[in-house]
Amino acid sequence: MERYTCYSGGASGSDLIFELESLKKGYKVVAYSFEGHNTKSNNRYILTDKELQEGFEHIKITNKRLNRNLNNISPYVKKLISRDWFQVNSSDTIFAIGNLDGVDNVKGGTGYAVSCAIDNNKPIYLFEQNDNQWYYYDYETNRFEIYEKIPILTSKFAGIGTRQINENGLNAIIKLFEES
Repeated sequence: MERYTCYSGGASGSDLIFELESLKKGYKVVAYSFEGHNTKSNNRYILTDKELQEGFEHIKITNKRLNRNLNNISPYVKKLISRDWFQVNSSDTIFAIGNLDGVDNVKGGTGYAVSCAIDNNKPIYLFEQNDNQWYYYDYETNRFEIYEKIPILTSKFAGIGTRQINENGLNAIIKLFEES
């Protein structure tokens, strides 16, 4: 069943649940990581310093949408958000668990990956934990719109999201895999 590949960031919470559910299905998992990364993933792909720098260049571009302060972030956080680019670049669709920040952005670190995906016109499905609702990014309206169904996994998907996954988010990932 390795015709499916889950691209993850190897973080606890949503990333780990996507990884575990993928492995149950026999899917391949690539968890982008770096030296010194605190992860429990056994499917790490260690990014080089050069690759992390490439990722950060994409983060700087996408930050024009997000308008967040990148000047005072720690080297560790810089590496965390830099790896987001590789999850997006490797995948054909992004499945994220998190919280909306307005109608066109996602809160926290997940927002960097989602914003990179928007910049690259990739399909994005976001499960908004507080609303207990799937959304998709509509490129005509440039905002997240309610998605009435459970989306279907694609062959090369990014499974990403918040470390603070709640019961709604956990159930959404399980149902996503049951339906695919």
